Amino acid sequence: MRLSGFVLVAAAALAVAAWAARASSVALASLPCGQLPTARPHDSAPTPVAAPTPPGFRPTSAPRVVPVGTWSTCFRPAAVTIEAGETVQWQQVDSGRYRIVLDNGAQLGSIRMILEVRFNRPGTYHYHGDPPRDANGTIVVEGTTRPGPEFEIFEIPLTGGQ
Repeated sequence: MRLSGFVLVAAAALAVAAWAARASSVALASLPCGQLPTARPHDSAPTPVAAPTPPGFRPTSAPRVVPVGTWSTCFRPAAVTIEAGETVQWQQVDSGRYRIVLDNGAQLGSIRMILEVRFNRPGTYHYHGDPPRDANGTIVVEGTTRPGPEFEIFEIPLTGGQ
């Protein structure tokens, strides 16, 4: 009688573990294009209040970083216009693994959460995900040529031992 009770509890535990694993793996992989994952807060916290700007503070003008949400089937926004010397930051939203490739064949890098590319030359850059090639986008770079290579790639890996 004790053994049958133990077997029943073990079978129930395995069933719950299998259900939880399936539920968590489906969540990100099945996001439709452009849909962000939603968080379910365990309890509500008050909205933090920003500190006042200190007297005499003058912000510096740093080059802009433009975020692009990356799904395996699309990029949002699909078209971005920046100035030469500014950076496009692809941010992985779903669980797909793919690279960003210019239509001329130049590989910009792999998406493992975040990929940043600084564009130094004016022009129009058409790109796509690989695999699959369903997702495409365009970057229009305006302004004057900046020193350095045509583009500079910064791949930001996952942290925390993943």
